[in-house]
Amino acid sequence: MKIRIIGYAGSGKTSLTIRLQQKYNIQGISLDDYLKTKDKTQRHIQLNDRLSELSSWIVEGVQVSHWTEKTTKDADLIIILDYPVSLTQYRVTKRAFSQCCEPKKTFGQRKKIIKRMFKLYKWNHRFKKRLPDIKQTLYTNNTKLLILESPEDEKRIHKEIKKSIKTTNRKKSGRK
Repeated sequence: MKIRIIGYAGSGKTSLTIRLQQKYNIQGISLDDYLKTKDKTQRHIQLNDRLSELSSWIVEGVQVSHWTEKTTKDADLIIILDYPVSLTQYRVTKRAFSQCCEPKKTFGQRKKIIKRMFKLYKWNHRFKKRLPDIKQTLYTNNTKLLILESPEDEKRIHKEIKKSIKTTNRKKSGRK
């Protein structure tokens, strides 16, 4: 099973990925790990090489662009965490202040954390404007698209995964 998770910064993509990894024993990949590679062509190659090594995966990240195209094209299930921006901004703030309160952080590190928090606020507002176009593009794809508007909707994901696993098992055993 190949799953792509998209959502605002602070929407819980990483936490959801970890829970799904543990429950279904599927390898998780964070697109943030590839941002260290500044050359987008090289980033694209590295990600696609990693994906080709795996028969199933969960890819999570806010990035929806050319270098992540394979993650949406090959996914059996795309999950969009379309939570209220107020919730995601609260989570970004909570995470930043939690990191700032770590006793060994220097003033310079704390300053960077706060700067990043404000960058994520801006990013979330830009993402909100792009989201209708992203949804429209993904609707045209043959993939199953699941849009969650609340963290309580997570049970729908498990229902879809279990349905997909049953279908796959039926196909393997030759039954319809």
